[in-house]
Amino acid sequence: MILIDTGPSQRLRLRGLLRELDVEPVPADADAGFWADSFDWLERYADHEPDWADASLAVLSGRDRHARIWTYDREFRTTWRRPNGTAIPLAIS
Repeated sequence: MILIDTGPSQRLRLRGLLRELDVEPVPADADAGFWADSFDWLERYADHEPDWADASLAVLSGRDRHARIWTYDREFRTTWRRPNGTAIPLAIS
């Protein structure tokens, strides 16, 4: 993956877009069960080399049935699932 610094004007546009779309940040409070679920998820998909952020989003998606994930990571669409095996809903398909 190549990361490109978008610059100040693009960051301002992104901020406005997130506000306009009413995108909510991921909640920061996680209990011990969240950690255990995340490590279990990482183990389940170890062959695909996911990172902690991927596991966190998958587990959070499983805990909040209305959550939709905004990502460009194709594995969320093709490979990874919530801890219960259901598809992870995406904000943008």
